[in-house]
Amino acid sequence: MLSMGDTEMSVRHDHPHGELHNPDTAHEASDINLRAVVTFVILLTAITLTMQVAMFGLFHLFDRIERRNDPTVSPLATPADQAPPEPRLQTTPWTDLKELRTEELAYLHSYGWIDKDRGVAHIPIEKAEELLLRKGLPVRPGPVDPSEGTSIATTGESSGGRNLPGAVPDASTPAGPTKSPEGPKSDSQPPKKPGGEL
Repeated sequence: MLSMGDTEMSVRHDHPHGELHNPDTAHEASDINLRAVVTFVILLTAITLTMQVAMFGLFHLFDRIERRNDPTVSPLATPADQAPPEPRLQTTPWTDLKELRTEELAYLHSYGWIDKDRGVAHIPIEKAEELLLRKGLPVRPGPVDPSEGTSIATTGESSGGRNLPGAVPDASTPAGPTKSPEGPKSDSQPPKKPGGEL
């Protein structure tokens, strides 16, 4: 039978090179430090709440300083919650243009009164074109001025008192050189002085 000492010896299994112990290496003796973690969370929460309260008070201080330094508002000024009177700045130009085009098309293609008391109304543009083609354009009665429709009065230049009526030949241009039976005269000779001298 084995004794107690023999049993302990057989269970311990001593290493042939000695006991395996390294004094330079060690493991964590306990779990995470719960007190340090809770302290950190409490401090972080307290600092965050303190900063929020400080910012709230600082913004209230800024608001009070701004209200104290604001100039006196004129009683004629528009209140802040009310839009200024027309005309205002255009904030949605494409939407406004689309609405304008829709209104114009509806007006061009519909019937409606312009002045009901005087009996003036508007009709669709297709109907107006049809009536215009059937009746024709109105013509001014009476004789027409022959110079009407010419560009004499719209040239923008001085006429020198020689306004030409329309459809009349221009008689103000001098006639060209006339040919004599002897042949064309030479214009290169200087004119003679009175008394026969050159």
